[in-house]
Amino acid sequence: MTLNSFRLKTAAAAAASAVAGAALLFAAAPASAANAPYDGCPAWALCLYQNGGGTGSKVIVTPPSAGGNTKIVRLTNTHFLNGELADNQTSSWLNNSQCQIEFWDDPNGEMHPSDLDFASSWSWGRKADYGFGTSQSYNNDRLSSLRFYCP
Repeated sequence: MTLNSFRLKTAAAAAASAVAGAALLFAAAPASAANAPYDGCPAWALCLYQNGGGTGSKVIVTPPSAGGNTKIVRLTNTHFLNGELADNQTSSWLNNSQCQIEFWDDPNGEMHPSDLDFASSWSWGRKADYGFGTSQSYNNDRLSSLRFYCP
């Protein structure tokens, strides 16, 4: 084998490896896409999503234990996983608990809330979407507190 044919074979092998590597890189791109809607909400939790359709950053709120316990959660002290404050920033939610939940617009924490939404007890998987263009878009980014009742 001459030096030129060796160089040609080496260059061809390097080019083929580069093409194969690029193909793998581009083939893997969809795996790094954003999470599926309403993704990653554990059992016995309420997940609040920053964007409509269960997308964007989320807050995982743990309700109280079952047995008639109640709990009020003020979103003025709660942050999405991206660090942004959740107060008046929630556009959708998913309830994976057995709890009844009242969703309030209570901007000053005065306990004179206006009801925005309601999830009845024992309705695992119930969702709501307040994003633009939905039937409840008037509630978008108004949620500021929650009241749980867990039978």
